[in-house]
Amino acid sequence: MAGLFDGFEGYRVLTDVDVDSALKVALVAVDANVLLNLYRYNARTTNDLLAIFERFGDRLAVPHQAMLEFHRNRLAAIGNPDAAVQEVRAALQKNQRSTSDALARWAKQVALAEADLTRLQGDVSKVFEEVLDAIGRAEPDRVHAATPATEDRVLTRLGTLVEGKVLPRPKDDVWSQWITEGKQRVEDQRPPGYLDADKEDENPEGAAGDYLVYWQACQEAIQRQLDLVIITGDEKEDWWWRHRSVVIGPRHEMTKEFFDLSNGRQLFLLRPHDLLLRSATLNVQVSPDSLEDAGRVQQELDQVGTWTPEAVTQLLVRLDAEGQPQADVIREAAALGGTISREDVYGLCGYSDERMLRGFTRPTSRITADLQRAGRLPDPVTPILKPLYPDGVRASGFRVPAEVVAILRGSTSSSSFDSDADIEAGHTASNYRPLTDWLKAEAADAVPLTFADLEDVLGFPLASSARSHLPYWYSVRNPLGKAIAAGGFKASAVNLRSETVKLIRR
Repeated sequence: MAGLFDGFEGYRVLTDVDVDSALKVALVAVDANVLLNLYRYNARTTNDLLAIFERFGDRLAVPHQAMLEFHRNRLAAIGNPDAAVQEVRAALQKNQRSTSDALARWAKQVALAEADLTRLQGDVSKVFEEVLDAIGRAEPDRVHAATPATEDRVLTRLGTLVEGKVLPRPKDDVWSQWITEGKQRVEDQRPPGYLDADKEDENPEGAAGDYLVYWQACQEAIQRQLDLVIITGDEKEDWWWRHRSVVIGPRHEMTKEFFDLSNGRQLFLLRPHDLLLRSATLNVQVSPDSLEDAGRVQQELDQVGTWTPEAVTQLLVRLDAEGQPQADVIREAAALGGTISREDVYGLCGYSDERMLRGFTRPTSRITADLQRAGRLPDPVTPILKPLYPDGVRASGFRVPAEVVAILRGSTSSSSFDSDADIEAGHTASNYRPLTDWLKAEAADAVPLTFADLEDVLGFPLASSARSHLPYWYSVRNPLGKAIAAGGFKASAVNLRSETVKLIRR
């Protein structure tokens, strides 16, 4: 007869004793984000974590995909320390001058003695000099993008640590099979990694990266007949079993899968902070400051950045240049207040009802990743096009971040350029019929025009909003947008400064 957890092994909550025991005997696999965080920690935290890793000896393993992602993203993790130092120095010097000037103005108002003012300004200068000196002392500890590998404190220590412990890439046919399986699991929303669906076009393995790390670690542990501990900085729910804000352990599907494949072995997930907390188990003494530092870095990584006008513009320009319809969808969603329905997407893109929207956000995700690697956008950031899945299966529409709506709409609401009297200008939809008829007779798939050209076709001036609000051109709720859509075209590459537009066939 079966017992309470027979067949339900993934739901067993393991004890601290179980975890401590596993750290002493299990295979320990390290994810790429843990290695990349070594650049984000201070030197003491990095040394403490590496000291723990050294205790694992030959039980330490780095999956091939984890090492690949480490090298791909290393420069982004290093960032630009020089720019950060210059920024903080400039800010402090500016504040020092403004503080000194404020003291001088105040001294004049209260008739403060010159000697007293000089003393106060000297005290202020001393404080700022101490801070600037502290910044200068910290600079030698930083690694820069151009730092030679032999002088990189992380690479030097890490190279010795992982020598002979990086798992080899499987043969091409096996690797391709794993990638295919990983992508299918993303489609089926099976953990881990299915929340990385938007990474499909970023690299050859697409969204299968997390699966490749997990699967190779599982295969290695099974081969060695060991329990498995995966150290990861990933906090997403496609790795972790959570109850509200409480992290319990690995997703129960993963625990059950490994249990079955390994004939009863246990799977554990730990974050770097968790590992530091358990350092005594491995007879390693770590600084309390390291625990605080690891928590700080994780909080910073969990914070979601915001889109800037420059990043939004660059993304839309690239989408337009590639002829991608997602640019129009983003603009229309912004014009509608942030959310666009599935039906409107199909209308804008000219899709047939049979077409699926799965993978629709891949071009925007790819360009977003490029902007992040170039340092023009924070990492992470809310996807500029986020699919809405109310039933978990079929996308009902897409949402764009609030800051993108504000950027594209400015201070003007959609109603102010879609339905005000200025837009109508006394003209009904029927007055725009000449434009529709002209487009229907057009043989070309792309028609570059000036605003004046359109006015010649219409026989009257465009609404003033056409010259002042970019989203106006991408809306199908005003007379011009309706006329263009009815003619089988859509607006693209609108330039308000040069007053040009390209109409492309849907």
